[in-house]
Amino acid sequence: MKLNPFSLVGTARALWRAQVGISGGAGPAFRYAVGRARSLGPIRLAQMFFGFAQGSVSDAVEDDIPDGEAVSVAADPQEKPSVVRSPALLDGWAGYGKLSAELSAPVRPAACAPVPLLDLSAQRLEAALADLRFPACERPLVSIVMPFHNQLKYTAECLLSLAETDDASVAYEIVLADDASTESGVERLEKLENVRYVRNETNQGFLRTCNRAAGEARGRFLLFLNNDTQIRRGALRALVDVFSECPDAGAAGPKVLYPSGHLQEAGGVVRGDLTTEMVGLNDDPERACYNVRRPVDYCSGVCLMIEREAFRALGGFSDELAPAYYEDVDLCLKVRKAGHQVYYEPRAVIVHHLSKSHSGSGNNAKLALVARNRQRMLEKWQGFVDAAAQIRLIAFYLPQYHPIPENDLWWGKGFTEWRNVAAATPVFDGHLQPRLPGKLGFYDLRVPEIMEQQAELARRYGVHGFCFYYYWFGGKRLLELPLERMLASGKPDFPFCLCWANENWTRRWDGQDQEVLIAQSHSPEDDEAIIRDLIRYMRDPRYIRIDGKPLVLVYRISLLPDIRETSERWRRVCRDEGLGEIALAAVESFGDDLAADPATYGFDFTVAFPPHGTPYRNSLSRVKLRREALLYPYLDMVRHAVGQEMPHLKRFLGVCPGWDNTPRRKSGSTIFAHSTPGEYQAWLEWALRRTRRWHQGDRRMVFVNAWNEWAEGAVLEPDASYGPANLEATRNALFNVTVQ
Repeated sequence: MKLNPFSLVGTARALWRAQVGISGGAGPAFRYAVGRARSLGPIRLAQMFFGFAQGSVSDAVEDDIPDGEAVSVAADPQEKPSVVRSPALLDGWAGYGKLSAELSAPVRPAACAPVPLLDLSAQRLEAALADLRFPACERPLVSIVMPFHNQLKYTAECLLSLAETDDASVAYEIVLADDASTESGVERLEKLENVRYVRNETNQGFLRTCNRAAGEARGRFLLFLNNDTQIRRGALRALVDVFSECPDAGAAGPKVLYPSGHLQEAGGVVRGDLTTEMVGLNDDPERACYNVRRPVDYCSGVCLMIEREAFRALGGFSDELAPAYYEDVDLCLKVRKAGHQVYYEPRAVIVHHLSKSHSGSGNNAKLALVARNRQRMLEKWQGFVDAAAQIRLIAFYLPQYHPIPENDLWWGKGFTEWRNVAAATPVFDGHLQPRLPGKLGFYDLRVPEIMEQQAELARRYGVHGFCFYYYWFGGKRLLELPLERMLASGKPDFPFCLCWANENWTRRWDGQDQEVLIAQSHSPEDDEAIIRDLIRYMRDPRYIRIDGKPLVLVYRISLLPDIRETSERWRRVCRDEGLGEIALAAVESFGDDLAADPATYGFDFTVAFPPHGTPYRNSLSRVKLRREALLYPYLDMVRHAVGQEMPHLKRFLGVCPGWDNTPRRKSGSTIFAHSTPGEYQAWLEWALRRTRRWHQGDRRMVFVNAWNEWAEGAVLEPDASYGPANLEATRNALFNVTVQ
């Protein structure tokens, strides 16, 4: 690899000019450079310098080079540079495959107790059918449509479970739909009292049998129920209640268990390739995450409730999928396309003998139908599924890259975050410090074009929006210039929201009370003042919303004297000012215990904020440190985040591409070492898939810490070592989760 001497001179000049600006003059810059050279040593200094020179080509040239590749700069400006693979970048994808496999491994079956079930012998079956009675019902609320083909034993047990769990508060009728059964004894079902019996002369399959039986139903609601199920007490009531308690409900399904007691499904996910996932398969059904009502992609036709008139208006189960398979997914997608939600209701529980209702049809025939109907679903629903599956990726954004008078006073003339970044020195051999910016350089946010370049870069790699830190201290705002200019100019045209960083500013950079530079002043009057200031931003059409409500984050709710009263004041002011309702989210920072439902303290959501909350257990004690520091494996952060139990489903997941706050702490920094873009990608893919599993619509959102926390090593922006690798990892993850 060749480096032109003219480019080296140009790089030296560029670095010197940048350092003079950062250090606040030529004298301080020279003293810093001498000390820095001594600290790094000649080999590391040369590597860093040449690496920066490789990345100092013009944007016009870089745009013609594949992302993630280094270049050698040509002597002739017209000559195209040669592409050279960066060793650092090649190593940067190390660990992706292993960590991805670890995070996507199937759930090991939980230890569960078998569910007590009806199990009729041949003798008991005869007696049970003779004694079986259902109440007469002239005006049913629910019509239970039960298709079957043979399988008399399972059908009788399902009917008996209905009789034994009868809920007088729900008037229902049973429509038995016999799909041309040939089994001896099935004719006895036709004689059951107060059961409506519909029979096909020839076998039509599940789909057409259900459609025909639905046409005979009289209830307001249809409940399609497989004959190889047993329903538990209260299930009918719970499913009906979904429609009265959720105005947007279009369909509802129950928690489905195996006879072993393991979870079979808690709603379903429709993947980008139109395969499906049964949420919670083989897991413990008592886990908290499976016991919250929530909207889902679809619920299985094994037990699915829908209003009869809605079913008719949607055309019933689509005939092009006959005789069976994917008809339940198709119906749920039609419900959602019509503007309604499909709800999973955990209070409704059934037990399902998987595939018993069609056990005689042959596995090869089943697989052929599944493959055929999946292709038809792809042709029909691909665009809708892709659009509905989109997840908004929000990156935290630090605006401390322009001088302000307060920082000039506290830290020296011209101070910005770059001064700390450039002054960092390694804590151990091989430690990547200083970590220098790549394509965007040592930017100054006083230049309007910088934020437009950042927005374009973020958009190109799939980042949906920025969450700007907002600094308010009892009526005084700091670092507000980029936000104010963005609000006034309308540029960049890029989604954003705000996070109030409501802690004191201190000389230790940690929000604690030692050596306070500027303090918070929490009071009822300040509550009203800050929300009125925030309203200006929330009215902007670019502002990020959830279900139409502007989203506001608070960094440390534990510092507010009475967070519930504060939230009530904010909501009242927003309503009085004509803004309407707002969505409040608490950041899980500094170990704050936010496991409780956020509604208990007046909020709507929480936001995971790694590495905060990571237990510091596995220190890398064998690494020889040059000075005091806390050193841990990056994978500790990942595995802790992945292993956390979901305390509630009002939580947005967060990921972090790396963490190293050495630039802010000359001693005692915290470093999560050996992070790679590949491992970050695997973690992000996990978070995206989990978000698709647990959330719908606007709530499909994941946060990244951060876009540009250069002094804490949490950065998506291109750097001089990996280039845009973290952004490439982000785009890869979004693509993989969308298509899979």
